[in-house]
Amino acid sequence: MSNNQPSDIFVERISNVSHANGVFRITLGVNDSPNDIRPVTCLMVPANQLGPMLQGIANAAKNIGEQIQLTGDGDPAPKQTAQAKPANKKKTAPKKSPRTKK
Repeated sequence: MSNNQPSDIFVERISNVSHANGVFRITLGVNDSPNDIRPVTCLMVPANQLGPMLQGIANAAKNIGEQIQLTGDGDPAPKQTAQAKPANKKKTAPKKSPRTKK
């Protein structure tokens, strides 16, 4: 039977970012010493998905920050996972109706 659970990987820093053939390669690592980052894993993201993913992470972090501020008593809020909203929807202004002459 296969294990369908995602792996948990602890990272502290981005050690390198590169782009080739439409794929961003983001090397993530941990601090071995103040000036030394040990690579742990490489996240490969299609270039056309990087913006929406970063926006989703930013939105989730903002929502979690707001939830923490709402508790206000200094105690950590119950563990919650914020789900990022898709960031690929473009906002457009409502269309104006044609003016009628009186």
